Amino acid sequence: MTNDGILKYIIEEYISSATPVGSNYLVSKKKLNCCPATVRNAMMELERDGYLFQPHISAGRVPTLKAYQSYSSALDLEQKLSDKFVKKLDLALNNLKTKDKEQESKTLAKMVAEITNGAVLLAFSKHNYYITGFSNILSQPEFVEIGRLQNLSLALDNLENIIENVFDQIKDTEVFIGPDNIFSEYLSAITSPFSKGIIGILGPTRMNYKKNLGLINYFKKAI
Repeated sequence: MTNDGILKYIIEEYISSATPVGSNYLVSKKKLNCCPATVRNAMMELERDGYLFQPHISAGRVPTLKAYQSYSSALDLEQKLSDKFVKKLDLALNNLKTKDKEQESKTLAKMVAEITNGAVLLAFSKHNYYITGFSNILSQPEFVEIGRLQNLSLALDNLENIIENVFDQIKDTEVFIGPDNIFSEYLSAITSPFSKGIIGILGPTRMNYKKNLGLINYFKKAI
């Protein structure tokens, strides 16, 4: 098992659990063909290289921004959504009784926000936008700190200016993490153009990038 493989497992486990990942747990959960001591040595090397940190003594490790950036850059931007969610969304869209594409987009955005447990932003023009699911972000454990909440509130208040600045710049699917994210340094965002404007999924840095890329691609195809 390489350090890169161990880092991938740690990131994906932390995305799921939001708790530090320990070597014993990782070996048991992933049924790794190595002992916990080997994983601990790899974790220490990854920590020295800036990919992990240990929040307190005897705790497991947590991915850093550098780790998420490395992880997301290796993902397929054309990621497919799992059949389970495709069937759920297909059924909901088939039951819609509207031919208004903007309203259809908003309805689908609500469902995507529910699945990703994050926020979905649609911008049909620089001054016509819609956001849903922002309360999902606020319920994440990362945002119990008042400073982070204030930062998110400021981003929400400034959303119209942000959209105006980025609307013409979004030409392809992109992932923005930490300081690179114009919405907030405490968020990650996946943005992409679609037939009616742009779509963005916003969430904590611990967002499920694979699933969210799949949701973005489903949305673009469905609308």
